[in-house]
Amino acid sequence: MSDCLGQIELTESESTSAATSNPGGVDELAAEVRSFVLVGERLLAAQAMRLLMRLDGEMAEARFQVNHDWFRRLMRARARAVSRLRRRWAKINPPPTIPLGKLRRRYHANLAKRL
Repeated sequence: MSDCLGQIELTESESTSAATSNPGGVDELAAEVRSFVLVGERLLAAQAMRLLMRLDGEMAEARFQVNHDWFRRLMRARARAVSRLRRRWAKINPPPTIPLGKLRRRYHANLAKRL
């Protein structure tokens, strides 16, 4: 997966199937994909979003391992990451056409009840 939000990657099977069906297909696809650089508030919002996604992945891992302490620490960090993302998202000018939505997460200290 690419770190830049605007890039698209082809897997080997997709690139070989495109190359066999259309000899110039891969080059045409590569020409159509535009790479862009995020700057300013958009970059900060993208970084905050990546942080939140990483924390959600870590929470799934903590839940899988039934590690209550790790899960509790991640929930505290997640609350701060959500407020950071909301703050960054609000500062983007012009505002994004996609609304941020609800980022709430239910919390229960006893993970066994949630599984």
